[in-house]
Amino acid sequence: MNPLSPNVRRVRLTAAVLGLELEEKQLDFTRGEHKSPEYLALNPNGAVPTLVDGDLVLTESRAIMQYLASKKPESGLLPRDEKSRAEVTRWQFWDASHFASQLGTLVFERMIKPMFGMGEPDQRKIEDAISGCRRFGAVLDTHLAGKQYIVGSSLTIADLTIACSLMYAKQTEAPVGDFPNIQSWFSRVSDLDAWKNTSPQFATA
Repeated sequence: MNPLSPNVRRVRLTAAVLGLELEEKQLDFTRGEHKSPEYLALNPNGAVPTLVDGDLVLTESRAIMQYLASKKPESGLLPRDEKSRAEVTRWQFWDASHFASQLGTLVFERMIKPMFGMGEPDQRKIEDAISGCRRFGAVLDTHLAGKQYIVGSSLTIADLTIACSLMYAKQTEAPVGDFPNIQSWFSRVSDLDAWKNTSPQFATA
């Protein structure tokens, strides 16, 4: 686990909302522990997070979220009906394919590079990411018009997925402030106790 990672936070946040306790092992990326033979045997991609549950070894944060939510179907985080469940999956895929990649570029260029002395931010990549954030932010903002949550009338892992993509929006100056529906929705999600208790400052304290 690396509590600073949006992907890791997705899993920790889902578990927190569900009231599930996870036994966490943090990896020191500066020492290359995510590339160790032991870890690569579990996750050949050398990425986080990885969930080990009995004989199941599961990678990819969004898949782990679905697996955890399926353990408590009464929570509603993963809807029981097929259409709503498909909508949740659609928005998780949309985030992975479109929104998160734009926001991730801003995190890398404006936070990771300065933090680890990896050279100057690439302004062309930043400009492209800002353009992408505006384009896909408009898609999400339009969808959220008149809605409290992304799918249905209650919280689902679709909300948790996309909210974690936005966790560094302020620090990276991502252009989401012009989208009032996103702002209202994000405020709603970030007001959850589970959100507050899985923020990086709590995780690294």
